[in-house]
Amino acid sequence: MIKVQVAKLVEGQVLAQDVSRDDGVVLMTKGRQITPEVISLLERLQVDSVVVEGDAFASEEERQAYVDQAEKALRMRFSRVENDPLLMAIREILAAKLRSGCILGGPKANGPATDTSEKLLKPGGKRS
Repeated sequence: MIKVQVAKLVEGQVLAQDVSRDDGVVLMTKGRQITPEVISLLERLQVDSVVVEGDAFASEEERQAYVDQAEKALRMRFSRVENDPLLMAIREILAAKLRSGCILGGPKANGPATDTSEKLLKPGGKRS
């Protein structure tokens, strides 16, 4: 799954998640194919981004390189709190999500939005 800004949607992509308003009202259901009309409607509804089916990586090697880099960054971010079992458990959950394909940020080129890992925890264990 890839999070894509509405302005960068391509005809033929398929929604991988429902598009909902902040109050929970579903605007479009997953499985809907992206057409010029759908893009126009999403823009009129002021939707910033949606999640579509697909992969942001060109190859398995690229995916593995990203996961390795992201795990290294996770270890660094949590390095000052290694004595805290709760934070270490959170780090391991995040690492497992990375390995399973649940990407926290993703590569900048052609795909997911920005790296959200900085929003999780700043270096030194302080929340943003």
